[in-house]
Amino acid sequence: MFANKKTLKIISLSVVSLVVVYFVLVVFLVTSDEPQFKAQKAQEMTPQQIDDLGFEQRFKNSPATFTMRDNALITAQHFEKDSDLTIVVLHGILSSSYMNNRFAGMMGQAANAQVYSLDLRGHGASSGAPGDVSYIGQYVDDVADVVASLKKDKPTGKIILAGHSMGGGISLRYALKQNVPDIDGYLLFAPQLGEDSPTNVSAGKSNEEGQSFIAVHLGRIIGLALLNSHGIHHWNHLPVLFFNLPAQMPVTQYTFRSSASMSPTDYKSALGAVDKPLLVLVGENDEAFNAAAYETQIATYSDGDFHLIKGQSHNGVRHDVLAMNHVKDWVETHDLAKDVK
Repeated sequence: MFANKKTLKIISLSVVSLVVVYFVLVVFLVTSDEPQFKAQKAQEMTPQQIDDLGFEQRFKNSPATFTMRDNALITAQHFEKDSDLTIVVLHGILSSSYMNNRFAGMMGQAANAQVYSLDLRGHGASSGAPGDVSYIGQYVDDVADVVASLKKDKPTGKIILAGHSMGGGISLRYALKQNVPDIDGYLLFAPQLGEDSPTNVSAGKSNEEGQSFIAVHLGRIIGLALLNSHGIHHWNHLPVLFFNLPAQMPVTQYTFRSSASMSPTDYKSALGAVDKPLLVLVGENDEAFNAAAYETQIATYSDGDFHLIKGQSHNGVRHDVLAMNHVKDWVETHDLAKDVK
């Protein structure tokens, strides 16, 4: 009996020691040094690349504001149209409704729809700290609150969720979320499918001068993911995505809880969860994602339509005339708006 008690004590101490070592290693990963970039050097961009970013405000709009469940304010550009169809536009990483002006305006024309182009929380003029949310999944909750508000205004109207890049990933998280207001279609431009998708490419690629535009704190991501699996969220506010941009820029980094909210944890389940018409458009020359890998994933895990837009980049696909023709045809085919011209 004494030997058994002694053995049990030894086992208990060993388990405790292993747990302590485990958490010490995890905390080390979380608190380890953040990536550092070389001195910021101005990057030359071609006129086409500058135009693709979308700074020019080509379409008239009016400001709109939505109040969230936590009383935060989400701002938007509203492109008015007498239509039963509303498109809610979600921008990509480092972006805002301002840079989606042409994108939203062109979609409104193609789909004969009114458009609300949102500033996601922590972006543009919306509430929130830059590159951060209060908890994992808050982007989707904000979108749900916007959709609910729109449905109050037009109970019989139809709503399409349109997302570019990160906005596409948030749209797919919306498809997975239970108890959110129904929408009538998903329109995704070069969507971020998630870390496990073959459309993803390595994040820290350098240019000819050896400078990286983006750095990922992989150790911190692993450590925080492990802590979150044990219900520990204390360090979720720490940044894990870093961009080689001047400090004066509105957003230069994203926290763990923000980055975890940008795309589905399982893109296969997310695509399978889309039970409404889906259209995915990707530029042939996409610099952010592996464009060639999209078609197989969309065809295998969803009933959606896919088009590869020749000659277009990650940002340029938003402004492509052929892409907008596909949007028009898709809206007509699925009877999402009346009298599309």
